[in-house]
Amino acid sequence: MTIDQFTKEFEFVRPQLKSYLLRVTASKEDTDDIVQDTFIKALLKLDSFRAESTVKTWIFAIAHNLAKDNKRAQKRWPETVTDICR
Repeated sequence: MTIDQFTKEFEFVRPQLKSYLLRVTASKEDTDDIVQDTFIKALLKLDSFRAESTVKTWIFAIAHNLAKDNKRAQKRWPETVTDICR
């Protein structure tokens, strides 16, 4: 798969991906960040795509893992971390 083919496929699934991530994260800002991170990560790992599934499934799997990592990172720091450090 070429970079152009991947980019076209990603743009085709982007609306569905954003909808899915918005339901998972409940945050528009996080959704936008994860969509961008998904594109970059998938593009960098494009040579590892083995076509055992569809490109859409592969993209969604990457996005889902990034969303889980994002939630995990948010739980690591309490909202009052600056107050605690004083």
